[in-house]
Amino acid sequence: MGVALVSMSDSQANHPGQTIAESAFNALVLLGDFLALISALFYAMYVILLKVRIKSESRVDMQLFFGFVGLFNIIGLWPIGVLLHLTGAEVFELPSTAKAMSALLINVCFYLLLDLRSTL
Repeated sequence: MGVALVSMSDSQANHPGQTIAESAFNALVLLGDFLALISALFYAMYVILLKVRIKSESRVDMQLFFGFVGLFNIIGLWPIGVLLHLTGAEVFELPSTAKAMSALLINVCFYLLLDLRSTL
């Protein structure tokens, strides 16, 4: 529903006197909305299949499971990220402002503290 609302909002941004570049940009925005919807559907299928396969969370060590999910994502998706960076489709860069970098570091610290607390 959220993707539908955002897509409707994006499509209403079209104005009669817009240039070809603005029209192409709006088409890319709608493509991005469509890809967000597809990714949400894939995530929903992933969660449903996970629940069907394990039946009960007590059968699986969830911390180890999601650790392996993260490991496989890093191994499988790093080459795609490097390829996108080299082709110029997406530029990899660190956050540009000190405020964004500090928010990132605070988030990492909280995550590590919570993770240490749960293992004690």
